[in-house]
Amino acid sequence: MKPLWRLEDIIDLEYLLLRDENLLEEEGQEALGQRDRDIYLQQIAQEGEGQEELPPTILLLRWLRARQQQEAEQANGIILPGRFWSELYQLSWWGLFLFGLLSGAGLAFSFLAYSGAEPVNVTVYLGLFVGTQFLLLGLMGVLSLLRLVQRRGLRESLLYNVLIGLMVRGMLMLNRFAGSKMSGRQRLRASSVKGVVLEKTRSHGALFLWPVLGLLQMMAIGFNLGVLGATVLKVISSDIAFGWQSTLQISQQMVFKLVLWIALPWSWVIPTTLAYPNLEHIEGSKMVLKEGIYHLATEDLVSWWPFLCLAVLCYGLLPRLLLLVFCLAGERYSLARQQFTGAAYGQLIRRLTSPLLSTQAPIPEHISQPGNLELPPREVYPSRLATSEGQRGLRTAVTLIPDELYGQCPLEALQVLVRERLGMMTSKTIRIGATDADDGVVVNLLGEQNRTEKIENIILLQEAWLPPIGEFFSLIMRLRGRLGATVPIFVALVGKPDVASIFTPAEQGDITIWRARIRAMGEPDLQALELVVAS
Repeated sequence: MKPLWRLEDIIDLEYLLLRDENLLEEEGQEALGQRDRDIYLQQIAQEGEGQEELPPTILLLRWLRARQQQEAEQANGIILPGRFWSELYQLSWWGLFLFGLLSGAGLAFSFLAYSGAEPVNVTVYLGLFVGTQFLLLGLMGVLSLLRLVQRRGLRESLLYNVLIGLMVRGMLMLNRFAGSKMSGRQRLRASSVKGVVLEKTRSHGALFLWPVLGLLQMMAIGFNLGVLGATVLKVISSDIAFGWQSTLQISQQMVFKLVLWIALPWSWVIPTTLAYPNLEHIEGSKMVLKEGIYHLATEDLVSWWPFLCLAVLCYGLLPRLLLLVFCLAGERYSLARQQFTGAAYGQLIRRLTSPLLSTQAPIPEHISQPGNLELPPREVYPSRLATSEGQRGLRTAVTLIPDELYGQCPLEALQVLVRERLGMMTSKTIRIGATDADDGVVVNLLGEQNRTEKIENIILLQEAWLPPIGEFFSLIMRLRGRLGATVPIFVALVGKPDVASIFTPAEQGDITIWRARIRAMGEPDLQALELVVAS
């Protein structure tokens, strides 16, 4: 079954979501919500009229198609990165194949250059064109098997870390080169871009690894075809001799047994006269340095070339073809299993399916404060708000509130804001930030809870006017370490509290700084957004 999504679609989706974050900073939440709601009502809903509720995968795909159409109409010749990736990938596919073909042919022609004084060494030919590839494939297989047995994730893959390390190192070198000429805000944005790259490679790592592995297989296929073509062409167009020699006292019988083992995969299909040289041919093609080759029979010297070509075909070309098929199947499988459960996807789906409402939540004038409830400090306790009919279908979130805000935080107003801004309901509120030890206890409690009762989301309430400090990001990393990468974390930004409420709109400059710092962490499903949108 053909997957709904293509790799270029994933690239376009991530690119457009990143564009939307910038649009959010420039034009605000209302403009973004209006655009996406219009797309849903005018295109998606009409296409799905009479159907059941669309699953998130279909909903996101139809939104993407609508946005791609909009961009094509407004781009003035500028193409989206998904199409650029597709064209670049096809060019790289055939370019690397051609590079491998020319490299293999050039190396084989150079090695098979025969002056008539000394035959081509069979042992060196096998070691260079077969043994090296076989060892690399074996090493890759052993490492993959160990990772599978030890249940280690993709982040511990050697090839994956090498590729990501090269990418990040290049970006760091670029930052150092340009850093002296960049302003502080520009350096922050560059760090943010690097974080976005890390985030996407972590969340879609396997998906983007398959095409890279496929390109490597195409280059290896070209290399083996080049070696085979050069060998056959050299045999047809010139008089070339093959022989073997060794300083070690190796008997012809031992060499014959080794040849039989190597020829085992094809010896039962191909006639023995072509499958491998017999014992007499092996004895007759042994080279002795002081005796030369003039006493050796031509029949013995030319008996090796079918065996050598079949060895390259069986141990070089066929494994690469199988690996290419495996890579293509792995890419299709990853695309078919692609889950859009991240924070950004949830926000987009909520903008599409929720009627437009003002996100400037009303703050009740007379409301019970947590401080008046005589509950012990720094204790985890559930939200006191009853779950209404409209809230039962919402995803839940554990909200972490700083110690200095906790006593002033009205739970009902928080619940309204979380629902209107994030499409969630707060199931628990927890006081944090009193001491580092208390935060450690909270992180451990959440980790234990997540084992028995899956935590759907974490919301960190944060005053945006305060500068981002290391302790805050350390808390995020501790949460990520205990909860795993599948629990979305939202940093909900509020402005400077006033006498009326702590829920005030944050300054746009502060929001931009926080978003850039959060992106620079490169963690998937970690998002900073304003909890209160200025009216």
